[in-house]
Amino acid sequence: MVIHVRQLTLLLLTLLFTVSVATAEDRLEVHVDRTQLHENQTLTMTVTGEMPFSMDLDMLFNLGEMELPSPEESALEENFEVLGKHQKYSLRSVNGDARAIITWIYELAPKKTGTLEIPPLTFRDAQSEPVTVEVLAGQAPAADGGAPMALVEVETDKPEVYVQEQLVLMVRLFYRGNLIRGDLSQPSHPDAIVESMGEQQEYVRVRNNTRYRVVERRYVIYPQNPGTLEIDSITFNGQARTDDGQLNFLRDQADPVSVPVKDVPDGFTGKTWLPAASLELSEAWSDRSTDLQAGKSITRTLQLNALGLLGSALPPLDVDYPDAVRSYPDKPEMESSVDRRTVTSSRTESTALVAVQPGEITLPEIRVPWWDTVNDRQRVATLPARTLNITDSNAAAATPPAQTQSHQPEQPQVTTSETSSGSPAKRPETAAPMDRTWLWLAVALGTGWALTVLFWWLNRRRARDPEESAGALDPTEAVLFADLESTIRARSAQTLSLLPRWARRRFNNQHLRSVADVIRFSDDGELEEELNGLQARLYGEHGNDQNWSPDKLIERLQALRERKETLRRSNLAPLYPNGLRSRDARV
Repeated sequence: MVIHVRQLTLLLLTLLFTVSVATAEDRLEVHVDRTQLHENQTLTMTVTGEMPFSMDLDMLFNLGEMELPSPEESALEENFEVLGKHQKYSLRSVNGDARAIITWIYELAPKKTGTLEIPPLTFRDAQSEPVTVEVLAGQAPAADGGAPMALVEVETDKPEVYVQEQLVLMVRLFYRGNLIRGDLSQPSHPDAIVESMGEQQEYVRVRNNTRYRVVERRYVIYPQNPGTLEIDSITFNGQARTDDGQLNFLRDQADPVSVPVKDVPDGFTGKTWLPAASLELSEAWSDRSTDLQAGKSITRTLQLNALGLLGSALPPLDVDYPDAVRSYPDKPEMESSVDRRTVTSSRTESTALVAVQPGEITLPEIRVPWWDTVNDRQRVATLPARTLNITDSNAAAATPPAQTQSHQPEQPQVTTSETSSGSPAKRPETAAPMDRTWLWLAVALGTGWALTVLFWWLNRRRARDPEESAGALDPTEAVLFADLESTIRARSAQTLSLLPRWARRRFNNQHLRSVADVIRFSDDGELEEELNGLQARLYGEHGNDQNWSPDKLIERLQALRERKETLRRSNLAPLYPNGLRSRDARV
């Protein structure tokens, strides 16, 4: 019976009362849970207002969804960041005087240290009193005297860089407990290029006898101006639930990052400033022969490969071709791939060359000065000059194979006779044309018959020895693999650019553009481990890894090389590198 009376009373109140504007008696009070805090802590502010209300039947349908207006809070944003806000309300009636009590609860994070003021808040015609709080610099001690619930660390891979040199920024969030949500800010700078280095990593680490979960993100930064690169503090705001179910706000921020940025050295002689860990220049030809007929085309492909630079930073390869050659360049291709350690990039330029004059021509040497950031010195990537022999297309067409050409078209028969028999043939002049015709016809028929027999024999041999045929090596691939093995034994950074070049040739897969592409293509955990060991030796934070040996890496690459036919027959879809995906700042 009592329950029914209570339900009836609540229903009657719902039908009779709602909030109204009666501002003459309104009041607004502000309370904070603390007046002193550290810069990594949050502040809970409670705002309470009381006002009259009047009767309205519509409240019956809106009671569960009623959203009351809140005080004007824009003045708060000067000194505080509003992390969260919610409200609650209650209704009461005393001696026929109906009142509404509304409570707004704010979670605030200070934007700076020092003495900060919560300004007067206004709602309707009511105004609160200002509240002063003291914000201390540094980290607040843990509430239980132990390790903090969350902390943010920031680290760079170099203490200083040159302008436009690669700088890797590592951001690590340590947290413990049951994290409900979290926002980790990202670095930015108006005078620097900032790119994410792939997806974040998550792992566990013990610090000060406390087990933390860690979220690590890496960014590559290219400062565009000399001076000092200032990266603002990386901040974290989140919520965690304790073992007893209480919801706590977490906040921490790392110290700002300041890195000196040096200007281009006076001793650099190049036209384009190229600070890189490694840079090499290579070429490839559609035909290996250095002989070219006038009017015929040949394609020359130049490629610039770099470690530590974006593809957009690699300059055009200006080549001054001689007048005897006409050049028709294709659109250059620029590519960049990012892994957890560095950026690998390439610029490829293909040019069709057509010789217009017979003779000997020399293609000039190509030189690309660049700055070695590992050894802090200038180096020059060079392609030596190349000589091409251009033959007359008309003369070449008139000359049968393996015969000596006569430059006197009026005496071809003499040349042909000397080449065929070794001595001049003494035939009547009128019979010579017909004799030569039968002679060439016989030679052509004999050659065709011989080629037919040779082709038939090769096919039978291929059918008998399929394994031998499948195991034949491409001579160009063999040369590339030998070069790759040499760079590995020399512990050279050129290994990282030569590896995808060899893999593209070996597996005929143009999508293998970086070390990461080769690792994904091979699906070999041991190969990945050895390549990571090489990169750690070259660019590790703690110097060269003396325990790394090239023999194991060469062994894994040899195994991958022998898997060529198996990989080709698997009919897998082309492996495209995973591009940099834009990520939300949420953890």
